[in-house]
Amino acid sequence: MFYRGFLIIFFGIIVYLGYAQVSPGKETYLAGVYQGKTLFIQNPFNRDKEVFCVREIRINERTPDINYNLSAIMINFEGYDLYTPVKIRIIHADTLCHPVILNPESILFHTIFRFLPIHLTDSALVWSTKGERGKGYFEVQRLENGIWEEKAIVEAKGKYEGAGYLHRPALTEGANKYRIKYNFPRSSRIKYLYSSEVELEHYPDRVRFSPKLVKTHLYLSRVSHYEIYDQGNNLVQEGQGKAVDVSKLRKGRYVIYFNGKFPGPFSKE
Repeated sequence: MFYRGFLIIFFGIIVYLGYAQVSPGKETYLAGVYQGKTLFIQNPFNRDKEVFCVREIRINERTPDINYNLSAIMINFEGYDLYTPVKIRIIHADTLCHPVILNPESILFHTIFRFLPIHLTDSALVWSTKGERGKGYFEVQRLENGIWEEKAIVEAKGKYEGAGYLHRPALTEGANKYRIKYNFPRSSRIKYLYSSEVELEHYPDRVRFSPKLVKTHLYLSRVSHYEIYDQGNNLVQEGQGKAVDVSKLRKGRYVIYFNGKFPGPFSKE
């Protein structure tokens, strides 16, 4: 195992920018911040085996659309916002070949400020930092329909030695993805920097209802979207709320679904 390259402190860990050979010759790692520049990788060709060295590249554990059958690979970071932290993993075809990062300085980011790990639970979004100076501020952002939307503004504490923050997110059922944008003080040459993204699958408690033998209304344990099907599996009523007026349904047996799940049978008198 050996290392050669630039040493920086990045998100609370030591990162080598340049050439980093690990896991004897099977993978190369690189980390930094996307700053609008293309990263170039030299991809050696093995004439005996007739294969190129790079088998796969992952950016933040996502696999981009890349042609690996080229002697020089370009990573344009398509789909990544400016000043997004990036962790690149280059997987080799074998243990003998070594791809070369031609311009590691393209993602080298010079700043004392850094995010420490960010955490998201069903009740709180928590993050901490080091190296704050002056009056910066944070934007809490959430991914909605493929667009990062601002949900809250949090004033930075300006503590160089470190500071912690907490935001109460309004989670929706299913996938919830958040990130933090730190806006540096106006006097800084750097405008902003993103945290890593965090995601949480959120499913609230099962919806309960009563009565099971009903004349006019069903009462739900919380507000929910609902669908009612008859015995022939036909959708007969749909809506959202905490009370469901079923007075117009014919007598018989039905099944009610909440947000497409949690089926519950009931009978209409």
